[in-house]
Amino acid sequence: MRRILTIGLVLIPALPFLSCGERLPSPRSAERIITRHFHSYGKKFKESDFGKHKLERVEVREIREMQKGMAEVESYLTLKEGPVYWVRVSLRKKTLGWKYLAWETLGAR
Repeated sequence: MRRILTIGLVLIPALPFLSCGERLPSPRSAERIITRHFHSYGKKFKESDFGKHKLERVEVREIREMQKGMAEVESYLTLKEGPVYWVRVSLRKKTLGWKYLAWETLGAR
């Protein structure tokens, strides 16, 4: 009896961690993925605006589900002493979290 109670006390708090997780990334995780991608993009393409100007801020405006396991994030990217880009980033749900898939520019100011 005591052993069953012990196993129950261990498994009950672990149940939320065993589930499949959220269908959409949180704004914080989307911001981190976008920041990390455009930082490495700027290192790879030094002649682009992202290579010439450091990324100052990422503002996530909207997160939509494209299909199960895929999300679309619209955000504003503010560059230091440079333009503000409005981009759409596609993310895919993988085993250990959300991963970058593709991006497109929707506009610049």
